[in-house]
Amino acid sequence: MKSSIAVLFSLLFVFTSIALGDTSMDRIMLSLEAGSITQSEAANMLIQSVVNPDALPTEYTDNVEAVTCGTPAILEAFHLQEDVDLLLANRPILSGPEYTFNSDDDHFKIHWTDSGSDATTLSYAQTLATAADSSWDKQCNGMGYFWPPPDANVGGDNRYDIYVKAMGGGVLGYCSPIGEYHPHDSTHACSASHIVINKSIGGLGQRNCVVAHEFQHAVQFSYSFEESTWFMENCAVWMEEMVYPSVNDYLMYVKYGENPLRYPWKDIRSGSMYWYGGVIWPWMMWIRYDENAVREIWEHCAENSGSYLLQAHEEMFANHGTDMEAFFMDYGCWRWFTASNWFSGCGMYNSEVQLWTPGPRVLSFHYFTSLPASGDQTASYKPDKWGIHWIRLDVAAYQNRSVEMDFNGHDGFEWNLGVIRWEVGSDFDFNWYECDPTTGDYTVVVETETWDFIIFFPALIDASTSDRFYEFDITDVTGIEGSPETPDMLNMSLSSNPLNSGGYVNFNLPVAGNARICVFDMSGRMADILIDEEMPVGSHSVQFNRSELADGTYFITLFANNQIAGRKVVLIK
Repeated sequence: MKSSIAVLFSLLFVFTSIALGDTSMDRIMLSLEAGSITQSEAANMLIQSVVNPDALPTEYTDNVEAVTCGTPAILEAFHLQEDVDLLLANRPILSGPEYTFNSDDDHFKIHWTDSGSDATTLSYAQTLATAADSSWDKQCNGMGYFWPPPDANVGGDNRYDIYVKAMGGGVLGYCSPIGEYHPHDSTHACSASHIVINKSIGGLGQRNCVVAHEFQHAVQFSYSFEESTWFMENCAVWMEEMVYPSVNDYLMYVKYGENPLRYPWKDIRSGSMYWYGGVIWPWMMWIRYDENAVREIWEHCAENSGSYLLQAHEEMFANHGTDMEAFFMDYGCWRWFTASNWFSGCGMYNSEVQLWTPGPRVLSFHYFTSLPASGDQTASYKPDKWGIHWIRLDVAAYQNRSVEMDFNGHDGFEWNLGVIRWEVGSDFDFNWYECDPTTGDYTVVVETETWDFIIFFPALIDASTSDRFYEFDITDVTGIEGSPETPDMLNMSLSSNPLNSGGYVNFNLPVAGNARICVFDMSGRMADILIDEEMPVGSHSVQFNRSELADGTYFITLFANNQIAGRKVVLIK
């Protein structure tokens, strides 16, 4: 058995994730936390929740939310009792004679039967083999992920084994490292594994996505089986999109229920169904950098023992010139520009996010049309660490003036305050600020100019189990002497609009750093990059000398340090 320290470390990640929903896994882990069941009992019940939920006491099954992937419960059982033979999660025994065949690309061995409760058809099993080959080709050959390690011929040879079996409780599949071979010559905590797929997944598209999802878990175990499950699920859902972009089975997680758009005040590591909706976290890494950024995190995990996910994030971000805190604050801005808020030149996500309806949730008491205004988080919506609220102010009645946000976070915690100025479907500015580390206070004055809305979002960066409170006041400060100065903005402007190919993009850098100016066409495709370089503090002008671009409407987006600015432009040669 693992040392008590190692087990506690694993459980801490589990308990921080039990913030939403109500699943069998949640109830089992809460019982363990309360001391009403032992670690051994919890491990076996976690496995039962996946492979035989009817065997669980009704207190763990009545009115629970179905979880389509059983891997998190299996992995947490593995963390609890790694060296105990948990027979229930070993290679499954099928209800009838076991038939096998190898996939066309020869990477997989499919195990199935045509009689008993697990009965399926050869054609069904063959669709799984095809999906598995496609998943291997995209993830390993195309995206450069490690191959799953060999299993010491447990399934008959060293091909990766997939079993087709009846499953209950809404589970569509799982990937298990329990009882599997750990290569002795490996430099990292990798493990062989096997996949079990439900015999009754009706639609081919969903079937394909389940296989791509579970194979991503097999790939993750080739880097480290010691990681916590929240990012594993984020990535597995994201990988469905990467392998099968036209299916969009993931939409159920970002459109309904618990997800980072509808519950933004929750920790990004939150569990239950939230971690499926958390697909938009690695999705942002993909669009902001490239698809390799996600793999970099797993590579850093492989280089370090134990659960290393947050440090691995920091190392990946550092490689891209930023850090976790700055990326998270940008995440508050990126999430705002989803569903109907997205437009083709915003430079955030891609056009598919228009399907993420209903989009970012503004609580009813955080939407204002007149000033003065004030509020708080209310007791029911206290932000977790890495949680935010969007506070939306309609400034139609306050054009070409200034408004002041006085924010007061609970003392002694690290708070940040993000500010988006937004003209719907066109221009925007974004910046964020660190609040006073002692008082949690920050005051910002924002010029309204001709913007439609100003979106403030407080963010809690510290971990806390209580007192996650804040208050704010928003006032019209026009004509008030001694009011705080407006913090420096990027002040991006165009030498003219319409703009000819010899015109200029002007901006100000309050802090020296990298400046990247991207040009997007009306479809959201990046058409060009004007600059991507380190620049000093001060005013800058970059010539828009792009004769190869056709006349038309474009969007110019500037990314610099903690700020983003976007402008719509009509190009005329």
